[in-house]
Amino acid sequence: MGTIMLGQQSPPKLRSASVVSKWRRVATPPHRLVGCAFLMDMAMGAVGLSVQFIGVALGAGPGVLGLLGGLSGGTYTLMCLLNSRLVSRLGPRYTTRAAVLVLMVVWLLIARVGSIGPLLGLVVANGAVMAFFWPPVMVWLASLTPGQARGLGRALGLFNISWTAGLLMGAVVAGVLWDWMPVSSFYYAVAGAIVILILLQLTPGGQGKGSAGLAEPVPPDREAPHPNRQRLLIAGRIAAFTGFFVFGIIRTLFPKLGDQLGYSNQLVGWAVGAPYLCALLVFAASRTTTRWHYRPAKLWMTMPAGVAGMVIAACGHTPLQFLTGFFLVGLSGGVGYLASQFYGLQGPPEHRVASMSYHEAAVGSGIVLGPILGGLVADWAGNIHAAFVLAVVVMLLAAAAQLLTWWVMGRAVDNGG
Repeated sequence: MGTIMLGQQSPPKLRSASVVSKWRRVATPPHRLVGCAFLMDMAMGAVGLSVQFIGVALGAGPGVLGLLGGLSGGTYTLMCLLNSRLVSRLGPRYTTRAAVLVLMVVWLLIARVGSIGPLLGLVVANGAVMAFFWPPVMVWLASLTPGQARGLGRALGLFNISWTAGLLMGAVVAGVLWDWMPVSSFYYAVAGAIVILILLQLTPGGQGKGSAGLAEPVPPDREAPHPNRQRLLIAGRIAAFTGFFVFGIIRTLFPKLGDQLGYSNQLVGWAVGAPYLCALLVFAASRTTTRWHYRPAKLWMTMPAGVAGMVIAACGHTPLQFLTGFFLVGLSGGVGYLASQFYGLQGPPEHRVASMSYHEAAVGSGIVLGPILGGLVADWAGNIHAAFVLAVVVMLLAAAAQLLTWWVMGRAVDNGG
C-alpha cells in the first residue's frame, strides 16, 4: 500500500520539477532583469502620473506641477554622479533590492499626503532612491551578457523596449485606475507590483544558460574607429536631452491641461503614454536592422518630426491633435536616446562607463529642466500651451546645436585635430 501511494505521489513531483526546469530555461537571469525593468518603469509611470493627479487635486499651478515632475529627475541625476563608489562596494544585487524596498515605503507614504510640501519631499526622495536601481541593473545586465560587441547591443535593445513599454503601460494604468480606485488602494497595488519585482530579481549571478537569447551575434566592431562616431554621439546626446525635456513637459503639464479641457483621466493617460509608444516602436525596429548605424540622415530626420509634433500640440485643442503631436515627439526622443546609448557603447571599452554616465546625465537633465522651465513659462503666460511653444523653441535650438557641432567637429577631423 505504501508503495502504491509513493507511486501515486511521484508524478506530481516530477511534473513540478519539470515546470521549474522549463521556467529556468525560459526565464534566464538576463530575461528576468528585462522583466524587472518593465515592472519598475510601469510602477514609475503610474506613480509619476498619479503624483500629477494629486497635485491637480490639491490646486497646484503649472509651476508647482513642473517642480513635482522635475525634482525627482534632479535628485536622480545628482545621486547617479555621487553613488558610484557605494554601488560598486555593495554590488548590484544588494543595491537594487534595497532600492525597491525603500521605494515601496516612499510610495505608501505618498498615498497619505494632504499638502504640496510633503509631496515635494517624497518626490525628491523617489528620485534619489531610483539612482540606486537603474545604473546597477544596467551593470548587472552587462555582466550577464556574453560578449560586448556581439551581445550587448541586442540585450540593450530588448532592455530599452522593456522599460519603455513599462512607462507606457504605467501611464495608461494610472489613467484607468485613478477614476475608480481609492488613492490608498492605488498605491498599495503599485507597492504589490514591486514585491513581484523583488522576487524576479532573485536570480543566479552567473552567465546563465540562455543568455544568447538576448545576445545574438551582430556585426563585429568594424565601425568603432569610424570618423563620425564622436559627432554622432554628441548629436545623439543633444537629441536625448531634448526628447526627455519635451517628454517631461508632456508628462507633468498635460494632466492639468486635460483637466481644463474636460478630458477623462483615461484619455490623459493615453496621451502621456503616446511618446513612449513611439519610442518603443523605435527600439523594436532598431533590433531588426543595422542599416541605421553611422548614417547621420537617420538621426537628422527625427528632429523635424518632433518639432512638427509640438507645433501640432501647441495649436491643439482636440484629443487627436494631442495624440498625434505627442506620438511624433516620441520618434525624436527615441532615436536620440538610442543614438546616445549606442554610439557611446561603440567607443573604447575603457571609456564606456563614463560615456554611459554622460548619457544618463543628458537624459536626467532633460527630465529636470523640461517640467521646471515648462511650468514657469506656463505660469508666466497664464496658458499651458505656452509650455509647448517653449518645447518647439528648444527643439529648434537643439537642431541648430547639432548642425553647429557637426560642422565644428568635422573641421577638426579634416584638419587632423
